Amino acid sequence: MQIICQDCKVKFRISDNKIPENKSVNITCPKCKNKIQVQGKKKEENEIKEMEASGLPFDVLGDEQTALLCFKSPDESQPIKKYLSSIGYKAVQAKDSMEAIKIAKLHPFDLAIIDELFDNNEEKSNHILNFFKTLPMSSRRNLFIAFLSDSIRTNDHMGAYCQSVNLIVNRKQIPEFKTVFNQALKENNAFYSVFKETMNKYQ
Repeated sequence: MQIICQDCKVKFRISDNKIPENKSVNITCPKCKNKIQVQGKKKEENEIKEMEASGLPFDVLGDEQTALLCFKSPDESQPIKKYLSSIGYKAVQAKDSMEAIKIAKLHPFDLAIIDELFDNNEEKSNHILNFFKTLPMSSRRNLFIAFLSDSIRTNDHMGAYCQSVNLIVNRKQIPEFKTVFNQALKENNAFYSVFKETMNKYQ
């Protein structure tokens, strides 16, 4: 951690592990002896650093697209994961919202498929879907989110709007996921194509 003394402006470094997590300590400036209050890193930040050090749970190669799968049961996601692999997506299954959020902070996914029942014991404020709602629009428009629901019908545009997702797929129609997803993704790409071309032109 780099520290700057506000009095003499000297810069120096100390090891992160010398400051307890979620606590602040006073450190004496080695030059002017001024007391500097330093805040220890939050536990979540340290966990993210550990994940950065160990790498993502997959390797991204070239222009390969990536997908985040958030299913209550990993077995349920296997047919969809297999299909996504066949069309060029590298997919990773998150075990809970905390893991999903950590991974999403490290990697900008192209696609997320979120089961309505995924991590439904988690507080709503910490759910992966709510994390995606906080993304800036410049990032959010590059992420396609499909939401699997027991109660909302497939292609319900108002339902998708209320959930802040791109596509609703009713659980009963998961066998038709391929057809529904392809059509919705095609429409989404067409919707944004002119905008993205214009943005690329002036960047």
